[in-house]
Amino acid sequence: MIKGITLHLAGTDYDVPPIALGDLERLQDRIAGFQGGLDKDSVATVIDAAHAALKRNYPEITRETVAGLVDVANMGEVFSAVMDVSGLLRKERDAGEA
Repeated sequence: MIKGITLHLAGTDYDVPPIALGDLERLQDRIAGFQGGLDKDSVATVIDAAHAALKRNYPEITRETVAGLVDVANMGEVFSAVMDVSGLLRKERDAGEA
């Protein structure tokens, strides 16, 4: 498993690693334009980025499954976990658990 941030999604804990650079490159324009709203493009960007990250630790997970795990309440937290490029969120969470 690639170290990431553990998120409780739809009753299950998932270790969400940062997005891989290849996926970041593919989604870069969409991520750069992400506004955090509930418009179709923002929602699709969060789902696609979360799917790209989660498939690193859960190769069998489908985009459809991820779309069912992410909701309006956790959308921001999921996106932040996926974009934890520097590891700052992980370090904060690890320090808080110590």
